[in-house]
Amino acid sequence: METTTVKMMTPASRAAALKREKAAAAKLARAAGKVAAAERRAADEAAWTQGMRKGREEIEKKIQALRKAMGVRKNEANTASICEMKERMEFEMLLALRKEILGE
Repeated sequence: METTTVKMMTPASRAAALKREKAAAAKLARAAGKVAAAERRAADEAAWTQGMRKGREEIEKKIQALRKAMGVRKNEANTASICEMKERMEFEMLLALRKEILGE
């Protein structure tokens, strides 16, 4: 912190200069912290959207396999059991994704 090198400074002016330098360093540290936090949020958001996309694709594959196994045609609506299974799979996917990305 001792960057002020003027030898003929009074103690009061020296203290004021050090205080200014300390305040400037604190502002820079806060700005760097905000940038790092924004980068972390962007990385988390990208991982979340990618995880959601992959999870939904997997769920759709499972639902298609279930529909085929149950003999449900393409244009027919899902049965109540398939809808319930889909909701349960989405809920489990969200929990796993939250645990993986947010670490909770």
